Amino acid sequence: MKARNEVMVGTVVIFGIALAIAGTLWLKGEAMGRGQVVVRARFSEVGQLLEGNSVKLRGVPIGRVQRIVLDSIGDGVFVIMRIDETARIPEDPAVLLSPESMFGDWQAEIVARRDFGNYDYAESPDPAVLPGYSLPDISRLTAVADRIAENMATLSERVEIAFTEETARKVASSVENLLDASSRIAAVVSNQEGAVNQISDDLRAVTRTMSNAAGTLTKVLDQTERAISEDRLVKIVASVEETASRTAALADTLLAMGRDMRVAAASADTTLRTVGNIAAAIERGEGSIGRLMADTMFFISIRESNLELQALLKDIRENPRKYINVRVF
Repeated sequence: MKARNEVMVGTVVIFGIALAIAGTLWLKGEAMGRGQVVVRARFSEVGQLLEGNSVKLRGVPIGRVQRIVLDSIGDGVFVIMRIDETARIPEDPAVLLSPESMFGDWQAEIVARRDFGNYDYAESPDPAVLPGYSLPDISRLTAVADRIAENMATLSERVEIAFTEETARKVASSVENLLDASSRIAAVVSNQEGAVNQISDDLRAVTRTMSNAAGTLTKVLDQTERAISEDRLVKIVASVEETASRTAALADTLLAMGRDMRVAAASADTTLRTVGNIAAAIERGEGSIGRLMADTMFFISIRESNLELQALLKDIRENPRKYINVRVF
């Protein structure tokens, strides 16, 4: 009976020791029957993080914080974590430290850096060490809120000192003046709207005209360039020069013809005056011909000849080319 009691006591003690060991391992995050890997991260400071705190990935616990040590240089902190080897860490990972609950517990969460790229991570020259950043806890946020409240109170006091009743009246007067000026400006703008629209239309028309002129000028320049490149401009200049020389020769010929025509006209005029004088003498009965005119029949015959001669002279005056044919070529 006594031996049986001792065996039961020993069994209870051993079970209690095993339970204590298992509980300790569980609290430390040691995996039972699963493999683990060690992950290191560097931080500027770790806040309230303690050894044994949870390590999470997408909100799922995958391990525990094993150790927290200062950097040998003294400007950082290394956090050593043991996580489940089956956990698939994202590419370009980083570690964020943040409060896990309202009771002061903290956690380390492995995240993709591209999703949280606006934080100033603590880098390490060792590529195997993950960059880390510690989010501010509630106490820090409270302290910041207290400072903001103090600044707001100071600002409120200063505004209250500066913003007296007289200042309020001046501000109200300034606002009224501003409204009056705004109304006047609106009226001026409304009155000038038609002129502005007309100017705008004119500017658009001028712009279109300039655009068309630019297009026409571009076409002319293109055609000129093609003419120059194909030697057509040289041919045109040569043709113009030849035409000019022929025109000059023709003008000289016409001038010569004009001079000849003036000489012929002068000669014809002299001849007509002479004939006129002779006819007058005959009519007066002077000379042999005048005396012959005394004969009525002969006079009638001479008169008819004179009429025909006058008709001939008139026709010569009206149609000189019919009787004077001057050929240049």
